[in-house]
Amino acid sequence: MAYQQASVAPHMAEFAVDLDWSNLPGTVRREAGRAWLNWVACAVGGARTATMDAAVRGIVAMESRGEVPLLARRECVGVSHAALLGCLSSSAHTYDDTHLATITHPTGPVAAALLAVAAKLARSGSPVPGRDLMAALVVGLELECRVSCAIKSGGASLGWYMTGLSGGIGAAAAVGRLLGLTAERMVYAIGLAAAQACGFRATHGSMAITYVPGLAARNGVEAAYMASADFACGSHAVDGQNGLLQVLTGATDAALIRQDLGTCYEFLNNTYKPYPCGIVIHPAIDACLHLAREQGVRHEDVLRMDLRVHPDALNLTWRKLPDNEFDAQVSLFHWAAAALVHGAAGIAQGQIACVTEPAVRALQERTQAAADAGLADNQAAVTVHLRDGRVLEQVTQSALGSLDHPMSDAQLAEKFRGLAAPVLGDPAAARLLEFCLAIEAAGDAADILKPGTAA
Repeated sequence: MAYQQASVAPHMAEFAVDLDWSNLPGTVRREAGRAWLNWVACAVGGARTATMDAAVRGIVAMESRGEVPLLARRECVGVSHAALLGCLSSSAHTYDDTHLATITHPTGPVAAALLAVAAKLARSGSPVPGRDLMAALVVGLELECRVSCAIKSGGASLGWYMTGLSGGIGAAAAVGRLLGLTAERMVYAIGLAAAQACGFRATHGSMAITYVPGLAARNGVEAAYMASADFACGSHAVDGQNGLLQVLTGATDAALIRQDLGTCYEFLNNTYKPYPCGIVIHPAIDACLHLAREQGVRHEDVLRMDLRVHPDALNLTWRKLPDNEFDAQVSLFHWAAAALVHGAAGIAQGQIACVTEPAVRALQERTQAAADAGLADNQAAVTVHLRDGRVLEQVTQSALGSLDHPMSDAQLAEKFRGLAAPVLGDPAAARLLEFCLAIEAAGDAADILKPGTAA
């Protein structure tokens, strides 16, 4: 099928097919490794949650057996369902990475799709070397983030779940590279993935917060395999009339996808979460932790707590007094209170025992929040009015995990251990960490499933 060169999809396809891992800047290769490490940690950490258990039951009810194993579980499923579940698992604790400018969680759909396909290819005698998987990861992350930027700049509603809109496109291009698609068939894959874009944020506060990115992973795999069979799609699905951008934004401007593609890397603006909740909450958490740990503020001494946050924090995480773990994941009030009460903001603070803890709920009752357009998305101010008359304020200028204050390699490794060890045990978690750190040298990327899968 002929396609028009004016559309952006051929440029995306050329980038996906031609990228050379050995010629990538060291910063790009390093960040791809960090993204992979963080994703594996989140996927293992979420592998045995109630969310994942329910999703696996649903998939197994449709297909009793497949050929692709799942990280840290015993089941095997079909390749597209393995992609869905792998991404869903990595989202279960809301601990996945975030492209802050667009609030996209980019690595989940791409990495889950790649691992599922790598496992399928290995079983057919065509193992995927680690460096090839990492090159495909860069392709997927970069295109996903650029599509998100184009959607965001066009003024799409914040109610759209961005990962569901762009994640399938990134996953399709990444998988298409593993399958050796020609540039023309890569255009098909990109278009077929764009045609399946979906998701809105009303799913937040339920298990379905994980389902939308999971669908993106699944859709990307299916788009790439359909394209590999010469199932054609026109080249204007992204930026043509009635294409993805026009439907979402009313315009067809793909300049942010095309501009400097292959020379500047948007996914370098990706970030990794130190806390398992919506990233827009993190600046307030930092401030509350400082008040508890460094200034010795006790929750029972707080008469009132006032939060000033970026507008997105209230637009996305307005929930107060959540009564379940899923609502709590996206509750600014819960995490601010829990951080001050416990002096911690980890997995335990997202569990139902903390969500329903009287002290945490009482402090939420005494907390007010206001949006401040003068604050950046990595800033917040927390003021506590104490019963003895003192007023203390803590301002977060650059939250941990933001672009200006990124998690270090050591902190990411510690996050990995904290998520993987409770699921796999310390020895298996250590082996999995070692494998991830050396992924570029792996002869078969799917070998990651051996040390990471439950016996």
